[in-house]
Amino acid sequence: MTAPALLALAGALLLWVPPGAARHQRLASLLPRPPRGDPVPADRPPPPGPRRRWSLAGMAGLALFGLLDAGPAAAVLAAGVVVGVERLLRRTGAAPDTGARLHRDLPVACDLLAVCLAAGTPVGAALTVVADAVAGPLGDHLVRVGGLYGLGASPRRAWAGTPPPADALARALVRAGESGSAVVPALQRLAADLRATDRSRTEAAVRSAGVWVLAPLGLCFLPAFLCLGVVPLVLGIAADVF
Repeated sequence: MTAPALLALAGALLLWVPPGAARHQRLASLLPRPPRGDPVPADRPPPPGPRRRWSLAGMAGLALFGLLDAGPAAAVLAAGVVVGVERLLRRTGAAPDTGARLHRDLPVACDLLAVCLAAGTPVGAALTVVADAVAGPLGDHLVRVGGLYGLGASPRRAWAGTPPPADALARALVRAGESGSAVVPALQRLAADLRATDRSRTEAAVRSAGVWVLAPLGLCFLPAFLCLGVVPLVLGIAADVF
């Protein structure tokens, strides 16, 4: 079964090399670059589509099945490899989650904004200062909102179109701007709530990881338990009955 495994690996490598300009970019990256001249940013190759992902995963599973002895265990392992490789390729080629980045940077932005407002800084200037300290999509959005504040826009107009979860910050500042309520305690509570939510998600992920770590161990011991504990008992009962 070595020849089919080698053919499957070769096919996977051929499918993995991106076509067209991406292939030339990969070859150019292996060559030494000249020291002079400004670097030209290379375009990121597109993520693999569903057909290409499943083709690569199928080649990987076929290679594993060819390297192992043909049998039910090898087929099960090959199927697991196919599913795992497909999910890995899907996760690698997925676009960055903007909502996750906003949720990660929002507590820090709330704390910094509360400090600036407690010091007496106007809202527009405070947003601009916080945007310089917070990178990513949240910083870009705060720059836009701070610019609208500087142009004299109303709080509701300035925060219009704010994506979640940053809309919680927008609601707190709009409510404070329209009613005159204290915004610093609201921002501090919002930052504390966001951190508590992140802590709860992390604890849930850790518990789920513990379950998945023990799953292969149970999968290995389950056939032995069935063969040594359940099957003799069933055969003994069947012998007494029949």
